[in-house]
Amino acid sequence: MKELSKKNLVENGDFSKGLKSWRIENLHGNFEAKAQNKEMNFEIQKPGKDSWSLQFCTNVSLKEGEAYIFTMRAKADAPRTLNVNIKKNDKEYIPYANGRIIDLSTNWQDYSWKFTMKEIDDAAALLSFDMGGNPTSWNLKDVSLRVTSEDDLGRSYRSRIQKNSGYFNSPNEPWELRFYTFDGKLKKVLDKGKGGEGMRAYPRIDQSGVMVVKEVKG
Repeated sequence: MKELSKKNLVENGDFSKGLKSWRIENLHGNFEAKAQNKEMNFEIQKPGKDSWSLQFCTNVSLKEGEAYIFTMRAKADAPRTLNVNIKKNDKEYIPYANGRIIDLSTNWQDYSWKFTMKEIDDAAALLSFDMGGNPTSWNLKDVSLRVTSEDDLGRSYRSRIQKNSGYFNSPNEPWELRFYTFDGKLKKVLDKGKGGEGMRAYPRIDQSGVMVVKEVKG
């Protein structure tokens, strides 16, 4: 089995170099980002009306057919949601990974998910944290994107409990929401659809593992 790549494709994902390689986008509101002790603090001053009103962004290089695992740690001053997307950086904003609306609490939590790049190579894909529409400030650290194999779900994440919260955008093709153990064994199919159902909530279950949205043949 192929090992999870040691190379983090997110430049300065530990924020050891402050804001280097990251961009603050105050589109319809205002926030400040400050890095300290390899941690980024976001102070929301004017949240705007929509999640995309405030964005914290960087670019990553993705290759067609490659499988990736994205990970991050976050907490907030009070419970709030956060939109996380990896997509094409133009007006079309073609999604490369199933966008997540994750639930943040006042304690640090680990978040991770796996996706396969199904579009042509993109050397400047956009990784965006959309935080508008909510006045609650929050913190972020340990952001990473690493190459893995189709079957490898990341040995280094076996001890982490998958946070079963948030939402995913269902594919346009028939799909299944599969639940795997951390060593890559399929435990069960949690949900399925014919395609095009839009945003769906991840189920909350009291088990450790990784949820993967996988397109299947009809």
